[in-house]
Amino acid sequence: MRVAVNIVSAKKVAAKEKIEDLDEKRIVPKMMLRRRLTRNAKIMLYLADACSFKGGKIIYGSAFGELHATVGITNAIAEGTPISPTLFQNSVYNSAPSYFSLLNEDRDEIITISSGMQTSKDALKSAALQALVSKERVLCVVSESLNIERIEEVNDCSEYLEAGAAVVLEVAEESTGAKEISVGKNETIIASVHDIFTLVDMFESGDCKVFIEL
Repeated sequence: MRVAVNIVSAKKVAAKEKIEDLDEKRIVPKMMLRRRLTRNAKIMLYLADACSFKGGKIIYGSAFGELHATVGITNAIAEGTPISPTLFQNSVYNSAPSYFSLLNEDRDEIITISSGMQTSKDALKSAALQALVSKERVLCVVSESLNIERIEEVNDCSEYLEAGAAVVLEVAEESTGAKEISVGKNETIIASVHDIFTLVDMFESGDCKVFIEL
C-alpha cells in the first residue's frame, strides 16, 4: 500500500563536524532549558522552527540517538565517578522531541523510530500512516550527531558527523501528480537520513506531492 502526501514544508542541515548556526538563543530564550539541550535537540528545534511547526503529532528518528550523553555516562562508569543526572536524562532516544514538547507545551503524540540505516525510511512510513489515520499534519524529523571523541577510529559511514532533516506532511486529497521517491547513493551523508534528505531535495525542486510506501 502507498499513500500520496503533500509536503507542506521541509528543511535539512549538515556539517562535517558541527552545525554552527542553529539559532538556539532565539528559539529557546530560557537559558536554563537551553543549557540542557542535546545536539540532536538543537538540530530538531531548528528544523521544526524552519518548517514553522509549533505543535502536533511528531515522528522522530535517529539511528544512533544521543551519543554524547551515552559517552558521558560510560566514561563516568569507567572512571568510577558519579553519573550526571542531566546526562542520564538526555541519554534516551526521545530526548529531542521531548524538549520540543517542553518548549512549545505540546501534549500531542510522539513516536520515536530507530532502525539503523533504514531509520528515515521507516520514520517517513510512520509519519504517512499517522497522517492517514489522524487526518492531521505531522512533523517527521531525523537527526544524527556523531561528533564524539575518537569517532574517526570507528566511523566509516559518513563524512558529515552532524545531519538532520525535517518535513511537515499531510495526506493528499488525490494522488494525481504525485512523484515516486527515488533515493540515490550519497556517501557523504549517513544512510540513516538518506530518504528524508531526498524528500527535502524533491520539495526544494518543486515536487510537493509524493508517494510513500507503507
